[in-house]
Amino acid sequence: MAKTFYYDSGGLLEATINDGTYSGTSWSDSASMTNESRLVDQSLSSAVTDFNNADALKITFPISTALDFVALYFSASETDNISLYKLVATNTFNSAIDITSEFSAGWTVGEFNSVSTTDWHLASTSGDIENLTEFIVGSKLQFEVNPEIGISEVETFGTILNTSMGGIEYAVKKHEPKTNISFSFSSVSETFKNSLQSMESAVQNHKKFIYSEDGVTGPFHYVRLDSPISFKEVSYQRHSVSISLTEQLS
Repeated sequence: MAKTFYYDSGGLLEATINDGTYSGTSWSDSASMTNESRLVDQSLSSAVTDFNNADALKITFPISTALDFVALYFSASETDNISLYKLVATNTFNSAIDITSEFSAGWTVGEFNSVSTTDWHLASTSGDIENLTEFIVGSKLQFEVNPEIGISEVETFGTILNTSMGGIEYAVKKHEPKTNISFSFSSVSETFKNSLQSMESAVQNHKKFIYSEDGVTGPFHYVRLDSPISFKEVSYQRHSVSISLTEQLS
């Protein structure tokens, strides 16, 4: 598979999030989970709690929103089943995708045919979910061509160097190093350029997203746009593109 961006295209952070339970194809509002806001806080450090079998997180978008992937981040491995359901009629939900394999620590991404509706829910269909810290739903953007040879990766050290009054140098470590990833395309289509601009408009440098080196198989990088995407028209409806990403530690 091709390199891919997985990003919040529909406004997950702005959607209404409620916890509840499901039975058959219907959903009921209830205070079944605790700390469910951790799943959309753009941090990988803290997990939702009391996400038990038959519990579900309902996501309500203000307008019908098309989704074609779900990405789940686990802080530790576990064996449970999770499904993403879509609204098909009043309080009637059908499965968009079932993810029923053992989850390893890190990101798991599942793709499905694009579906548009207002209400979705993320449900445990077998077992208690204990290590889920973040999820993203939205639209995938698959690269139409590979970037030019020479993808750049640079480590930014999380330390501050100081010098004492006696001339002794010492370092204060603020955080682990961050990786900056840069790549460019010499010529892409007008269609791909427009898709990149739509993604940029959705995430800006505010929302984190996933850069995958090979579709659903990864490796996955949790990133922000480091700077605005640079576009230059090189011929009729062909464009060069430069993209800079900063990998997130959490």
